[in-house]
Amino acid sequence: MKRRATLVLLCSLALSACGFKLKGLYEVPEALQQLVMVEQSAQPTALGRELVKQLSGSGVAISESAPYRLELGTARYNKRALTLSARAEALEYELSGRVSFALYQGDNETPVLEREVRADRSYSENSNTLALESLESSYQADLNRALADQIVRQYLSYAPAN
Repeated sequence: MKRRATLVLLCSLALSACGFKLKGLYEVPEALQQLVMVEQSAQPTALGRELVKQLSGSGVAISESAPYRLELGTARYNKRALTLSARAEALEYELSGRVSFALYQGDNETPVLEREVRADRSYSENSNTLALESLESSYQADLNRALADQIVRQYLSYAPAN
């Protein structure tokens, strides 16, 4: 029993020493710990809510008086058939999403960072319509998580000029 405890302790020390972090946990530079977030739409979107959730989970406070402003463009989603049957029925679909964003410092109108991120997911046709709608909804949420994760990583990798 003592050997097992020692082995577990050594493995956890080795894992922490190599810099391993759980996905979604990022080190936030002090200058980027506060952010104003602006969306194009009047109501918060699913992508915007996911982005706020991921930013907050990483230690970024969403505030109205922050030194940086992140403007999120309108997300565009597309669904297309990847594979067709002999009767021209879709057997496999691809959902894709893309969104652009810009980061501004203070009241400056020129962005310090401007990018577009993309993600896609494919799934097979299911004869059960309810299951297909549920699966598509799940993949839509997964797309939003992937897009938000890319935005968070790019925001946190921004190195402000001193």
